[in-house]
Amino acid sequence: MPADTPMMRQYKRIKQSHTDSILFFRLGDFYEMFLSDAKEASSILNLTLTKRHNIPMCGIPYHAAHSYIARLLKAGKKIAICEQTKMPEGGKGIAEREVVEIITPGTVVDEDFLDKDRNNYLFAAGICRDSLSIAYTDLSTGEFFASAFDASKAADILKRELRRLSPGELLIQQSLLEENDEVARILDERTELLVNRYPDWAFDIENSSMLLKKQFNLMTLKGFGINDYDPAVFSCGIILEYIADTSKSLLPHIRRLRIIRDEDFLLLDESSLKNLEITGNLQDGGKRYSLLEVIDQTRTAMGSRRLKNWLLHPLLKKSEIITRQTRVEFLYHNQILLSGINEKLSSILDIERLSSRIGMDKAHAKNLLAVRNSLRSAFELNELLVEWESNDGPGTLSNEVATGAAEILKLLDDSIDEDPSTLLTEGRMIKSGYSMELDELKNLKQHSKEILTAYLEQEKEESGITSLKIRYNRIIGYFIEVTKTNLDLVPEHFIRRQSLVAAERFTTDRLIELETNLNSASDKAVELEKQLFLEVRDQIKIRIEILLSLAAYISEIDCLASLASAATKYGWVKPTISDGSECRIINGRHPVVEANIPSGEFIPNNLSLNDAETSFALITGPNMAGKSTYLRQNALIILMAQAGSFIPADSAVIGIVDRIFCRVGASDNLARGESTFMVEMNETANILNSASSRSLVIMDEVGRGTGTNDGLSIAWAVSEYLLNQIKAKTLFATHYHELTTLEHKRLKNLSLDVRENHGEIVFLKRIKDGPADASYGIHVASLAGLPEEVIARAEEIQSSLEEREQKAGSRTPDSGESKTVELFAAEEMLKSEVMGIDLNNCTPLQALNTIAAWKEKYKN
Repeated sequence: MPADTPMMRQYKRIKQSHTDSILFFRLGDFYEMFLSDAKEASSILNLTLTKRHNIPMCGIPYHAAHSYIARLLKAGKKIAICEQTKMPEGGKGIAEREVVEIITPGTVVDEDFLDKDRNNYLFAAGICRDSLSIAYTDLSTGEFFASAFDASKAADILKRELRRLSPGELLIQQSLLEENDEVARILDERTELLVNRYPDWAFDIENSSMLLKKQFNLMTLKGFGINDYDPAVFSCGIILEYIADTSKSLLPHIRRLRIIRDEDFLLLDESSLKNLEITGNLQDGGKRYSLLEVIDQTRTAMGSRRLKNWLLHPLLKKSEIITRQTRVEFLYHNQILLSGINEKLSSILDIERLSSRIGMDKAHAKNLLAVRNSLRSAFELNELLVEWESNDGPGTLSNEVATGAAEILKLLDDSIDEDPSTLLTEGRMIKSGYSMELDELKNLKQHSKEILTAYLEQEKEESGITSLKIRYNRIIGYFIEVTKTNLDLVPEHFIRRQSLVAAERFTTDRLIELETNLNSASDKAVELEKQLFLEVRDQIKIRIEILLSLAAYISEIDCLASLASAATKYGWVKPTISDGSECRIINGRHPVVEANIPSGEFIPNNLSLNDAETSFALITGPNMAGKSTYLRQNALIILMAQAGSFIPADSAVIGIVDRIFCRVGASDNLARGESTFMVEMNETANILNSASSRSLVIMDEVGRGTGTNDGLSIAWAVSEYLLNQIKAKTLFATHYHELTTLEHKRLKNLSLDVRENHGEIVFLKRIKDGPADASYGIHVASLAGLPEEVIARAEEIQSSLEEREQKAGSRTPDSGESKTVELFAAEEMLKSEVMGIDLNNCTPLQALNTIAAWKEKYKN
């Protein structure tokens, strides 16, 4: 295949307009890829890379394209589908081709490419004046959101939102990357995310405002709670333009913009979202062993997505929390109703995403059949809720939605076949009886022999010629054959076609009509059926708002039923929600740990925090005693309560918190050159700069990543700042026992109970008042399997250190102990000094002088 053939010139011309996409170039029954596309695709898809005339190429069968496209999307690639749109006249020349669709990770709506339980967001970010503007949409559901934040916090906000939303694709202003190194580093780490960089002129607030008003057919955006030039608007336009360029269709299912403000929801930063394992675990980010896995008892995909959103956006307004709680409680106390709801929900498919496919003209007949069946189940669900209607219940369908949905159901009942084809070119989509013309065409096609026989019998009866026959040949088509002996009986409307020795061949106007209809019936039926299907789909598209409202209603019922089902399954209780500062939890349990161990084995614990008496709990105790579990369980219980869920406890009063900060554990980020200690300090700084007196702060082992003195000093100072300046409700776990001497009227020492029994240590996993007696670290090391020799030596050193503390140095340990202890001290001092060096402001001469000083100081 020489590089200068007409086809390769056509390929290169089309590819020039789609340089950022892998071009699927249709050649007969294959999609071919050439040059750099072939190299990239063959590597990702494990295809054989071949060469013709030195042009790299690979290909896939067009009917198997879906699986290959899915793998490319997962790898963060765009795919441009180039089809043959017109065959050459007379069979000469090359077929006309054009790109008919661009499929990208953030704009895909085909169910084969989507995870049914999670949203697939296209995310945009840019700087507008002094604000970070973000916008995101899920094209498969029609949801569209926008926000604006302080631009000085751009990196932290982007990190948080990318963790919370896990978008499939990002559109970002180039200057935001160039002028903020931290933002650039964040995106470099997310190797799976497709990032599209745009020059600053592509982000234009006037254009964004105009596109939004055009999309929603509005004169002003004030109905969304913003003015036309609010910074939140800034990033919306690039999203709408990008979708228009890639999907090449209108977007009637995107029907409103929702402005998200931090003050509307309980906030969780990126670290807290990760460490609390709300929607994904710390190991691989999967749903297993997350809070979502435990609490998600939904029966529909749209309900599961909505429930995840509820957990990521806990409520702040007491009235909203109590309303949701009350509805969950109603279902919880009416188990017959709850069981019936779950049964009906199980028959309802993803109306939300089906509606989006209808709106974008991508729905096939099976999709419409799925909508019809789901509507039937939705009406059964509504009838059940009407029977149990109560002011405390989840509510019923509005008259407007019920009426509109009934009209759609009738249309689909009348029109769509029970076993339809997914292809427009196959027919088998429209039900018999919907169109008389289509029924006649199908009747012709399916019963041609019977039709001809019936016509022949009619002519026999009218002419009296009982030997008439209808025959066919390829030259003259259908004809009536009359023997010579019956020629005098031939009617006047017979038209002579051919004479034979023993017979004459005739036709009639009716036979010519039947022949024409029979020959074209198949093609006409397919074309008419396609036309009728598109008309039905367009009629539903006009009513798409009804379907989306119905989907929202069903997903909310599903979420409420899920919370009630989880409460029933795990024995959770309804907490009391308070506007005050008190957080009192009696016999609280970790929802995920409890769900994954045998029943009754989890040890419950209490919590009591308030502004007047104890706002700061200092928790000490050995590793493995349960400190981290206790910290996390209380954060999760409060989050669950503000999401409207029941909680794992005997009872609780939850004072609403505005933010939850959870700094527990840290992992080295070597790619960014950040040690464990730097990660820990960044997270601590974020807490101290962002928390308020209404926040909940969870901190575990602050200062452990540096020298003992440095670590203790930092932990002490952080504790004092939280107590005296921020005054947030705080759970502070530490291994620095010196902190237990801190004195403050709102500080309370707690510890995890430990018992010694015949030299063995038993961790009771129960919180008690007062500081821990010892850390039991060597015992934990023994349990971990360290060699006995190491354990014995550690015990010797520990005894020596304790004796030195008691006698203030009156006794010198053995030579081996002395060297070891002194070495530990020297290492700690040197480590502290190294960590204190400012590499950015250290000259080579200063570095040499510092090393020389160390050599002199530590030579002995």
